[in-house]
Order: sequence, then structure tokens, then C-alpha cells
Amino acid sequence: MIMNARLAIAERIPSDAQRKLMPLFKSRINRLSSSLDVSVQLSVTNNSFVSAEIQGSDSEFLIALIRKEMQLAPRDLSEIEINDNFKAFVSGINKNRQSIEVEIGPVSMKAKCEVTREAFIAQLCDGRDIPLERVAQSYCLEEGVPILVRITSVDPGRRQIEAWISDDQIARFEQWRRQRFHRIIAVGGSQEELREAIRLSRIERDIIQIEGLSFTASSLVCQFGTEAPGIIAKIGRYISNFKLHAFIPARVDKLRIELAAKQ
Repeated sequence: MIMNARLAIAERIPSDAQRKLMPLFKSRINRLSSSLDVSVQLSVTNNSFVSAEIQGSDSEFLIALIRKEMQLAPRDLSEIEINDNFKAFVSGINKNRQSIEVEIGPVSMKAKCEVTREAFIAQLCDGRDIPLERVAQSYCLEEGVPILVRITSVDPGRRQIEAWISDDQIARFEQWRRQRFHRIIAVGGSQEELREAIRLSRIERDIIQIEGLSFTASSLVCQFGTEAPGIIAKIGRYISNFKLHAFIPARVDKLRIELAAKQ
């Protein structure tokens, strides 16, 4: 039985928000471990992933709970195998390589991980040549947004990792498109901050649900007929620490219609 363990959790907390958010994250861990014989020390890596040192006879049980509730993140290339699935976080578009770079854990400080242009074209564009920037905008693949990926290639010599979007993430995108609700992908803080901003901006009737994507990223589901850009304009001044992105099903539809017309 594991008595002591050090692990990385698949959650990122931005450096400028750690003082405010780490106590909240620690409270979440305390709730998971409240009935267990463990002690937990939390810290944050240089690329903002949460690291945990766990001691106690119930360490294995807490690790299992963390894996289920938040997922674990790889610290080293030796912890990654082909077809592994991870919760990653978009770090930006590499215009030279026409790929979207993601961070999958502390390992991303040692090796670059990217979802290639070929992967996006095959998975989201039916193999058609669509500018990557447009695909990223349509699906809100912006900095800090969590995305589920499947590892397809690991090259230790080049310190390069390649991934595709996971089947679960593709299913999530399709569900969002079919449901027809506008969504606001909010990145950078807690759900408590979002609820308070919704109250202050008096848009309680316009937001029907807040879905957690990660500890610091949420999907605000708009009432049917409510447009995300208008809500962003109202709520933005109350949560200036957040980055807000609009997921609009019609925008994805338009992308697909254009693809069908080219076939």
C-alpha cells in the first residue's frame, strides 16, 4: 500500500490568481480527504499545475478520488504512453507549424505537446483545408481552455509530444452544437466569482447553468435565444480577471456547411 506519494493534478491555477484560488482548491482537497487518514501538502509548478504530496495509510484512496474527480497529469515523459488520454490546457496557436500547443502537465516544461493541423482537419473539418485560426475560434480553443486529448506520438529525443482530440472531447463539441444553446467559456477564476458576476449584472434569467470544465474554467449555458456576445458585454466588467469566449452553434454549423459545399 502506498504510504507516501507525490503527484501532479490536472488542474492549472494562473500565477496571478494563486493567492486567491489556492485556498479554495485546498478546501476542495480537504473535502475529498475529510474521512481519510492522510495529510496533503499542495504547491504549484512553474507552469501552474497543482502538485500534491500525500502521506498516510489512505493515500491510495485519495489518489483514486483525485484521479476520478480531477484527473492526474504527467510529470515526466516516462509517465506517458501512446493512446493515453489527458486533460490538457491550450497555450496557443503555433502559426509556423500550424498546430495548437497544449500543456498536459509539468512534463510540458520539458517537452512540447501539440495537436497538429492534420489532426484538426481530420477530426473537425472532414479532411478539408480550413484555416486553423478559424477552427480554433469556432470551437473556443483559446489560451487556458481545457481540452481532452489522446496521445499519438512521443519523441523523447526531440522532446516532442503529439496528440489528437479525444473521442470524449469530440462528443462534447457535438453535444454543444446539437443543444443549440450559446455558451460562454470563462477561464481564469472560480465558479463562485462567476455566480457573483451573474448576480451583479442581473442576468440570472439569461444563464441557465454553469458547467465546470476545470477548477478555473467553466461553461456558462445561455437561455435559448440569448446571445453569448451580449452576455459577455454585460458580465465582463465584473470579472476582468477572466477571459471570455463565445461558443456559437451556428458558427460551427456554418463551418460544416461550407465544408459540405466544397465536397
